[in-house]
Amino acid sequence: MKILNFKLLTIFLISLAFSASCGKDDAKVSSFVGNYVISEALVAQSFNVPITGVGDVPVPAGTPITAAIQGALLSAVSCSSADKTWVEIREDFSLYMSCEGADPLNAGTWSEVSSTELKLNLNANAVPSPIALTVTDVVKSGGTLTGLTGVPLPKEMIQALMTAYNPSLVLDPSAPAVFIVKFSLKFTQK
Repeated sequence: MKILNFKLLTIFLISLAFSASCGKDDAKVSSFVGNYVISEALVAQSFNVPITGVGDVPVPAGTPITAAIQGALLSAVSCSSADKTWVEIREDFSLYMSCEGADPLNAGTWSEVSSTELKLNLNANAVPSPIALTVTDVVKSGGTLTGLTGVPLPKEMIQALMTAYNPSLVLDPSAPAVFIVKFSLKFTQK
């Protein structure tokens, strides 16, 4: 009888240890997972834009470029307004772009490089030329994510930014085809 009780006790302890260890094997979900609206984008490092008849015009750090970045990063999602469009950072490391009332668009993948760095791999569904955006100095506070990134912006987008600022500003023909713009991003959890 003692042997039978000992065997039952051993089986019980093994099953208890097994069930406790199963819980520890569960993968930790990244704190970055969620749905986010691009709520703010600001130039983080000043740069110059050559303007016809004027010369180089500085674009200072702190210049708001939210609408341009929303348009560039979310242009593949047809939506009535930017505040109804969001980025989905999913638990399975997929990246989607969504619009209220529409099916989400598979926009690529993402990875958590570290607790302060994300890599967003945008595919051809999301942007005309696939691109990997590295967002550094990421801070998650409450329902917001903030960070810094650099992105190549075509001169057409720079022209649109300049026109929004002053319609008479025209890029000089010597302007490069692409400007590397460093900016800060603020994502607000939806």
